[in-house]
Amino acid sequence: MNTEFVVVVTFETTPEQHDKTFRLLDEYIDGFLRLQPGFIESRLNEKQDGTGFLHYARWQQESDFRVFAGKAQEHPLLPEIRLLNASANFYSVARHYTAQPDTAQPDGEKQ
Repeated sequence: MNTEFVVVVTFETTPEQHDKTFRLLDEYIDGFLRLQPGFIESRLNEKQDGTGFLHYARWQQESDFRVFAGKAQEHPLLPEIRLLNASANFYSVARHYTAQPDTAQPDGEKQ
């Protein structure tokens, strides 16, 4: 049974505040979140129009995330992050997909 837990959080910003928001989220994720027990990986994605970010984080299990979330309540950057109208959704992994290996030959023909 797969117990991996996924958290997807969106954050709102403006094009004018985009760089500041990126630096804030980057500091929080790189300096705090990714160092927590049970953390696997995450990706910070930005909206192409500069009005928001989507953060995708994978955890070994939900309980690891919940312990982190408790610690996060006291983090000094959290009040500023809360101003970004964050919206979180929680998922368990139903199936994992990976890319097919490239089977193209040097002359461009497939095997």
